[in-house]
Amino acid sequence: MIVRPLGVAALALFFFGAFTPLPTLLYARLAVPTRIGPADAIVVLAGGGVLGDGQLSDTSRRRTALGIELYRDGRAPLLVLSGALGAGAESAARAVLARTCGVADAAMLAVAAGHTTHEEVATLAALLRARGVRRVLLVTDGSHMRRAARLFEAARFEVLPAPVRGLDDPPQPGERILLFHETLREGLALLYYEVAGYF
Repeated sequence: MIVRPLGVAALALFFFGAFTPLPTLLYARLAVPTRIGPADAIVVLAGGGVLGDGQLSDTSRRRTALGIELYRDGRAPLLVLSGALGAGAESAARAVLARTCGVADAAMLAVAAGHTTHEEVATLAALLRARGVRRVLLVTDGSHMRRAARLFEAARFEVLPAPVRGLDDPPQPGERILLFHETLREGLALLYYEVAGYF
């Protein structure tokens, strides 16, 4: 009977995810080191859209805050704030936050750019090329950075990774399970993108 082996496998995955260093080790293999430097544009990828009350999700807010910080540090003259299609007005809400932090409209590009990372990068790449951008300071979560950076590199951009730091070594079982899930999901997405020929 197939149910029992599946149950045993699920319990084993839960145990290794919650009570061993496996999630941290897998995340370390997936993560890309930070490389901050001058760029033509800071590109902040979509991250969870907006909540029911119109506020940015935690992921989106953290990514936006890092992008704004890099802009205010003078790392690039253009701040690109992406938002997923159909996820509310994420890019517009990000632009409002950037304005309140002193970023001028002329230094911002807020755009809804796709349902998937592949669609998002394809849309942004065309807009960036039209502005003469060749080197991007890319902001997204640490687990998502490898896939996103490879898409930009495949589109012939030089990428400086600026990952949002998460909980790289979570102390609690619940947090380790979340990291394990996130890392496995990104690993599968990377494999799919390879097979699909996206990079």
